[in-house]
Amino acid sequence: MIEMTGHKLLLEKLPLSLSHMASFLDSSGSVHVAVLDGSGRIRYANPVFSKCLKVDQAKLAGLNFTDFLTEPDGLSFLGHLKTAGTVADAELLLNVVDFDQVPHSLQTRLIPAEEWLVVLGEPPQDDNQALQSELIQLNNQLSVLSRENIRKGRELTKALAELKNAQAMLVHQEKMASLGQMTAGVAHEINNPLAFVLGNEQVLKRDFDELLSFVNTVGDALPEIASLSPAIHSEIIAKAVEVNLEYLAEALPRKLAANLEGLERVKNIVLGLRNFSRLDEAGQKYCHLEEGIESTLLFLGPLLQEYGVTVETDFAHLPQLLCSPGPLNQAISNVLANAVQASRPGQSVKVSTRQDGDWYCVEVIDHGIGIPPENLSKVFDPFFTTKPVGSGTGLGLSISHQVVAAHNGRIEIDSKPGAGTTFRILLPCINEAGKIISSEETNHGTK
Repeated sequence: MIEMTGHKLLLEKLPLSLSHMASFLDSSGSVHVAVLDGSGRIRYANPVFSKCLKVDQAKLAGLNFTDFLTEPDGLSFLGHLKTAGTVADAELLLNVVDFDQVPHSLQTRLIPAEEWLVVLGEPPQDDNQALQSELIQLNNQLSVLSRENIRKGRELTKALAELKNAQAMLVHQEKMASLGQMTAGVAHEINNPLAFVLGNEQVLKRDFDELLSFVNTVGDALPEIASLSPAIHSEIIAKAVEVNLEYLAEALPRKLAANLEGLERVKNIVLGLRNFSRLDEAGQKYCHLEEGIESTLLFLGPLLQEYGVTVETDFAHLPQLLCSPGPLNQAISNVLANAVQASRPGQSVKVSTRQDGDWYCVEVIDHGIGIPPENLSKVFDPFFTTKPVGSGTGLGLSISHQVVAAHNGRIEIDSKPGAGTTFRILLPCINEAGKIISSEETNHGTK
C-alpha cells in the first residue's frame, strides 16, 4: 500500500506514465488531478484538488474518493469504478463536497490506467456560464439538502427508537414498582401474625421442656412412691400407659422443633421478600451484597426447579456497599435468571462476590449454550432476545445494564458458544465521604 508522507515520494511510487503526468500537472492552477486505486481510495491528489477539498495534500492518501461526493454522484461514480478495467475513459459532471461541506462542480474525465484510475477535472465552462453556474449551484444545494435530510432522518429514527425504549422502560418500572408495593405489603401483613405465632411456639417449647422436666422428676421418684403407696404407683403407671407418655416425651419435642424450624423458614422468606423489594429504602444505604443475592436466589427457587439447575455460592467477607438495594437486587436477579435459562438440566450456576482493587465484583458463571460473537454487542440492547416469542421481553439485561451504570459501575461478559458465559457486575467501593474504600478495609459502619 502506498503511504503519502509527501507528494514527491508518492510520485516516485506511481507507474512511470502516471508519475510523469502527475508531475506535469502538479503545478497546474486549474486542472484537478486525483489518482485512485482499484477500491476508489486516493493515492495522489495535486495541490489544486487538495485546495478544492480544503484538506492538506499529504492527508488525502488512503481516503475514499466517494466520501467527497454527493450521494447521487457517489453511486454513479462507483458504477464507473467497477467497470474501469474494461470500459474506456468516461466523462462525468461530479459534485465534490469540501471539508466545510461546501459543494463544487467539476467536469471530470475518468481514465483507466492499469490498476489505477485517473480523475481529471475542471470547473465547467461554456457560453452560457451564468445560467449553468446557477443550475450547478441549485444542483449543489439540492445535493446538500438531500444529504442533510438523510442525516436528519437517521437522527429521527434514532430518537424514535430511544423514545420507544424509554417508554418500555417506564412501563416496566411501573410494573416493578406496583409489584414491589404489593410484595412489601404482603410481607408486612404476614410478619405481624408470624411474629405472634413464632413467639408463642417458643414459649410453648419452653413450657413443655419444664413440664417434661417435672414428669422426669416424678418418674425418678416412682420406686419410692411404690414403697410408700402401691396404689398411687399403679395409678401413675396406668395413666402413663394410657397417654403413651414415652411417645409424647419423644415426639412432642421433635414436633415443636419442626414447627419452630418451619416458622423460622417462613420468617426468612418474609425477610427475603422485604429485602428484595426494599421499597422502604428509596435512597442509597449501606448493605451487604450477599444478603441481596441470597434473597434473589430464594425467589428464583421455582425457576431453578423448572430448569433443573443448581446454584453454588462463594461469598467473600466484604465491606458493606453504598447502593440502592432494590434496583441492584433486580439487576442481579436478571443476570442470574438469564444464566439459569441458558443452562441445561443438571448443570450448575456459580455466583460469587469479591473485591478487585477499588471495585466490588459479583460474578455469575454458567456452563450453558454461550453467546455467539455476533450477539455479544447486542445483549444489553432493549428488546433483543434469542428466546422464543413470548418467552422473554429482551429487557432484563438492558435494565441490569442501566441499574449498574446508575451506580457508576459496569458489566463485563466473557462467553464461548457451547462452553458457557461469565457475567461480572463491577461496582465502585464508595464510603459515606464519597471516597473509594481500599481492599484492606474489611468493614464499614451501617447507616
